[in-house]
Amino acid sequence: MVKFFLELFCGDNNAPVLPFRPGTLLCFLPDPPAQEQDQLREHGFPWMSLPKGSLFVHHQESGIFMDLELPSVLASAKLAYPAGELDRMWKTVLLNQFHDILPGSSIHEVYEVTKREYEELAQTAGDLLSQRLTALAGQGDGVTVFNTTGYTRSDVVELGKTDARALADETGRTFPVQHTADGAVAFLENLPSKGFKTLKKAETLSVSSPFVRKDDRHIETPFYTVAFDGQGHFASLFDKDNDRELVKPGMSANVLRMYEDKPIYYDNWDIDMFYTEKSWPVDDLVSMKWTEDGPVRATVELEYKISLTTIKQKIHFYANSRRIDFETWVDWKQHQHLLKAEFPVDIHSDEAAFDIQFGNLTRKVHTNTSWDKARFEVCGQKWMDFSEGHYGVSLLNDCKYGHSVRDGVIGLTLIKSGIEPNPVADQEEHVFTYALYPHAGTWRDAGTVRESYFLNQPLRTVDGGAPGAVFSFAGVEQSNVVLETVKQAEDGSGTVLRLYESENARTRTVLHVPEGTCRVYSCNLLEEIEEELAGRTDCLTIAVTHHLGPDALSRYDGQLVLERQPGAPGVKA
Repeated sequence: MVKFFLELFCGDNNAPVLPFRPGTLLCFLPDPPAQEQDQLREHGFPWMSLPKGSLFVHHQESGIFMDLELPSVLASAKLAYPAGELDRMWKTVLLNQFHDILPGSSIHEVYEVTKREYEELAQTAGDLLSQRLTALAGQGDGVTVFNTTGYTRSDVVELGKTDARALADETGRTFPVQHTADGAVAFLENLPSKGFKTLKKAETLSVSSPFVRKDDRHIETPFYTVAFDGQGHFASLFDKDNDRELVKPGMSANVLRMYEDKPIYYDNWDIDMFYTEKSWPVDDLVSMKWTEDGPVRATVELEYKISLTTIKQKIHFYANSRRIDFETWVDWKQHQHLLKAEFPVDIHSDEAAFDIQFGNLTRKVHTNTSWDKARFEVCGQKWMDFSEGHYGVSLLNDCKYGHSVRDGVIGLTLIKSGIEPNPVADQEEHVFTYALYPHAGTWRDAGTVRESYFLNQPLRTVDGGAPGAVFSFAGVEQSNVVLETVKQAEDGSGTVLRLYESENARTRTVLHVPEGTCRVYSCNLLEEIEEELAGRTDCLTIAVTHHLGPDALSRYDGQLVLERQPGAPGVKA
């Protein structure tokens, strides 16, 4: 193999030289002999064994850009589509996804630059988004709620500071508003896909809390009966709907655990298999207090100390959602240590599913072979799921991608702080949220993919708008087809819709397209037109498959371009 690369790129043995750009060649192969490694390095190919470190990167920036693209399309008749700004911001984010910046393995000075860049991007994108949401809401005394996901959505929305005591939708149904120290929240139903709804401020509803607390360590929610131990961990999490205990007997869940993390090589790259040999539970509970209890949610706040580090959590239990959110703040002061959240669950299975971009995959969780043993730490994006025949649990996250599953214990890696090449890696404040989502059936039955999008793309609100207004730009009828992105075409000639099938099922679905659509084309990822699709001007039936063809590297079957009439909503006349 080494000889092949040398001949291909360097012209050994009179072979023609293949032009190439200097870069890093990552070979997922057994380590070659030392002499051949030296040969590769001599010719500019640094050899590295497969790194096992997880990626810790906040994807809030790319999330807000996706949220910005949709309102920018909808408001383009009022405000120019910010094509130049979006192009610049996306390129900055992609630059910072360079293979050493993204996983945290650059030098300290690099991250001082990226912090400033991300702060500027967040400010610019936030301003652009706020302007477009305000323009779309328009004048009025309503509260407009925007749903940027491709699902018709029932979910909790954060309203910020408001005097509303309840909100009424276009059908007259009223939803209570719960006021908290951090702002108001409400649970709203049937928010349209890729669109918005304007609700009316209504009179105060007399609604009691559905939560029952007999003391500070026990709570009964509409879905669970929960008992905390003396360290603030879940001693018991009983699923009332499914009549079963989730926590393994004799153990506790949501245990934060700190591991000594001193890999043999590549400190900020690797997590070595032996890291589990030395660890400490985070069980110095400084305080535990219930701060919210209302018609929408109940919240307990926990504060821990371990060494010089402080950890604070807000655990949210919801009245209308099975999800349990762990909103976490960490002031991390350690080095060469790893922080994980662990959930020992009473589930029997030899495999788990993990989210990847535009799909998911299944991995074995036993250690029967050397390959299985090497998967002691694996990556997953927005979610992972561990299920048996008729029951399971999904673990969702908004920016933490390292997972482990061993002997029924699900672990989510939260912080890794090596010292080489950055001696102060991750020694700062961290803010992130992960969520537990127990369910009947499989992750497909439970809508785990949908729930992960809800966690990662929160509802957005603006004061203003005429109550009763409801608008959906586009939507699909099959729940396993995800309408992920709506954006302007790069050449400005139309609107791009990107969708994919999420459950490995060949599916025919109806795609509802916006008013004023006159033509629909399929295109590849370069937005090159492939063919015109037949259908009505308001919807069309399309086939979406999870299995891409032989040209899958350059083509994706789920991308469409809409050509719309001048004067249609979101199109300049």
